[in-house]
Formats: sequence, C-alpha cells, structure tokens
Amino acid sequence: RPHARRMQDWNVDYINGYFAKAYDGKVRCEVTEKKGRILVATRKFSQGDVIFEEDPLHIVKAEASNKAFKVITRLCKRDPDTFFQDPLWYWAAVSTLTPGDVGQSSYASCISTVGKETQKRVLCLYHEPITKACREAEALVKELKLDIPAVKLSELIRCWILNCFDHSEEPPGYAAYFGASFMSHSCHPNAIWHFSELPKRDTFVLHARRDIEAGEEICISYLPEQGLLHAATARKSELKTTKSFVCTCERCGPSAAESDLCRGFRCPSCGACAVFHPGPLRGAALSTAACGACGKVVEGTEAKRLLSDEAELADRLSALDDKVEKRTISRVLNEQDVQFLLRLVGDSASGSVGPQHWLCDRLWAHLADWYDQKGREEDACRMFRLRETYQRQAYSSLHGELAWTLESHGDVLIRHAGISPGSKRLAGLDDAAVKRTARSALQLYDEGLNIMQLMFGTSHSYFFSIEGKRRRLAQYLSTGKWPKAVKRKFSDA
Repeated sequence: RPHARRMQDWNVDYINGYFAKAYDGKVRCEVTEKKGRILVATRKFSQGDVIFEEDPLHIVKAEASNKAFKVITRLCKRDPDTFFQDPLWYWAAVSTLTPGDVGQSSYASCISTVGKETQKRVLCLYHEPITKACREAEALVKELKLDIPAVKLSELIRCWILNCFDHSEEPPGYAAYFGASFMSHSCHPNAIWHFSELPKRDTFVLHARRDIEAGEEICISYLPEQGLLHAATARKSELKTTKSFVCTCERCGPSAAESDLCRGFRCPSCGACAVFHPGPLRGAALSTAACGACGKVVEGTEAKRLLSDEAELADRLSALDDKVEKRTISRVLNEQDVQFLLRLVGDSASGSVGPQHWLCDRLWAHLADWYDQKGREEDACRMFRLRETYQRQAYSSLHGELAWTLESHGDVLIRHAGISPGSKRLAGLDDAAVKRTARSALQLYDEGLNIMQLMFGTSHSYFFSIEGKRRRLAQYLSTGKWPKAVKRKFSDA
C-alpha cells in the first residue's frame, strides 16, 4: 500500500506540470492511500466528450530478425522459470534504454535507444521503489553486456508490464502513453479509450463513457468490452493474471452494492432466475444467497448442485471455443448437441444456470452463429434477443458489446430477408414481411450507432461500420432499392 510519507517521491508535481501544458489542466494527478496515483477531472465532462488526446510516449514492436531480440527470445525459451513473461515485455524495457545505458555493448547497433526525458517519463509510470534487481534484469544485463544497473532495468520491465497498451498485432507491439497510464481500472468505468484513426493512428483518445463531475476520478477498464459482461470471479482472475492486481472496484470489491448480476441461477424453490451469486459482497458464498423472487435462501446442497452445473457448462463452452477456432460451428454441432446445451440453461425445464449468466451469453453467441449458418433466422434472432436482454441487465451503462450485438442482429435480419446484395430471401417472406424486417433492423442499427458515436466519436471505423449499413438500409426503405456501397473516407465525417 502507498503511504503519505513517500508521496513526495512520486513525481506528482512533474506529472501535473505535464498535464497543465499538454491538456490545458483538464485533469490532474492525485495520490490516495488506497490506490496510489490516480487521474482526476478538474472540470465536468458530458457523456461522449473527448477528455484528452495524447501521442504515444514510446512504441516497441517485436523484431524477429534483430540479434538482440533473438538473444531475449532464446533466454525465454532456455530458462522459462526466470523469464516467465513474453519476450516482447523484456524487449520493450531494453528498447527504453538511453545510449549511456547501452554503453559499449556489442549489441549497441541492434538496440534502439531513447532520450533521457522519454526514459524519465516511462520510469514515472511505476511508483513502487525497487531495491533488488529481478533475475531477468540481471541476466539481460549480463547477456547483452549493458552498462546499466540491473535495478533500473527491473524498473523499466515493471513499467512496461503494468502500464502498456496493446498497439499492433502483426508484428505484435506495445505502446506507452504518459497521461493515460495514471488511470486506474474499474469494472464500471466512466471513460473509454481508443486509438485515433484520423489523422494519426497512434494517438490515444479518451472519451467520457458517462457524465463525469469535477473532482471525480477518471477510470477506464483494463478488460475488453466483452470482459465487463463476465462474472466478477472471471474478471478478477483475468486482471490478476494479466495485470498482477486484485480488483476491488465497485462491482468486484467488498463494498459492492449488489450481488453479481452476471452470475444468476434458477431458484431451486420457485424456479425464477433470481438467485445471484453474492461473491462481491465481502466474499459471500452462493449458499448465503436469497432468491429475489421468493426470498428463500439457497441451501448448501443445492448451492453445490448449481455450481456443479455451472462448471459443466463452462467446460463445454471452453471445448466449443477450441473447436470453432478450427472449424465452422455448423460442422462442430448438430441439432442434438444444440438442444443438449440449451437444456443446461435456466430458462429450460431442466436447466439451472442463468439465463442471466455470463456463460449463457457466451453460449447464445455460438448458437446465433449456428442457427444463422443453418438458415434458421427466427432461432438466430431469438439468440440475439436473449443476448441483448442479458447485456442490458448485466451492465446498464454505455457498452460496446451491446452495440456489436445489435449490429450483428441487424445483419442477420437483412441477410435472411434477401435485402442486401448476394443474400437470398427466406421462403415464406412476402414484400410486407421484408419491409417489417428492414424496419426492425433499422431500429437495431440506430441504437448501436448511438452507442458507437458516444463511445468512439464519428471518425472511427466502429461508427462507420454501422453508419454505412444504417444509411443504405434507410435508402432501401425509401426507394425500394439497395444502394451500392461507397467507400467512406475519414474526411467525409
């Protein structure tokens, strides 16, 4: 835990000097006993506002042919107990050395260096002092013949592991941003970030996810959008694995105001899906949960049965995830498999998990694809409606996953109605039914478009994706003809 006596060592004045110059003082850095350094709004932001934009402090990408990178990769393979992180983490740290740190190393020509000011800002991103070098840093200094204390390299490694952002997939790369790195995580964030697509693709853009008052802490999610719909135990496990901390936010911690709305079960007494795991509430067990419909508490034996059913569904979904990576789902499942999986869900006669449960949302996503590939539009749309209901109840704030679900739902409707080019109208649909289907799809696109605009603005491909479909569908409803797709330029926004 951070302590007040060390606050003067945390470069807060230096950080806020940067904010005053770069962001016109719209945010400031503060130090708290519980979280350490946090980012706080100095003025009010409305939902959808851009809080700030920031160019990258440093970008590092994997270099498979680089001799120094090869040394790091070889060390990771040779000694995985010491080098237990991906080689790119260590390469990022080595790529943040100054010329003086590299010294007369025989690998000097292979290592791109940075200036002292850039390195200082990177080192600002990790505030806990390191007094003993990690074994990875000691090995890297020795193998690469670096002229840098191993303790300092240890700090750089920690800075990258705990504060970087994914930047590219091919080759894989990470980016470090200065101001953005002081934001804490929340599973109910009030801000969301994305990379700009105009004019610089590396620019970090931060939007207000909901209204933010002056003096309020600005938080983002370290999880992807879909991760916010997972159960608290799954979110905490992911954050512990990837970011090395235990989440105690307002949805996960002991101060949570309600049970886990992403982990509901069918009540053994009344049959309603009104039993929610109270895990976030001071570590309570399912056997202490009371049904929200009939008020009865789940007994120990019944709680074990519910958790066993949950584990079975989780195992089957994990196996299904692996299979659909190699084959289309229509080749993986048959009708009997689909019906068996549906019987595990709490809205069936025999099921007990959900339907207000994150595993059910995962299942319905798979089954929507299965029904779509089988040409069963009504069943596919039923899966989408179940997903939309779950997502609205599990997370009531602005959410990108809901927008993408709405978009996919609309896509299925217009495809099976034979409206879009290359699609074929399903048997039994007359012109009036097609028009009704088109209007339903338009409503789905409208809602999804509004979410994307608030979260990512009007110059992002997420917005363009739905906006283009919505515009062409509106023209079809007006003229009876599907217009040709026109490739939009960012300058058209």
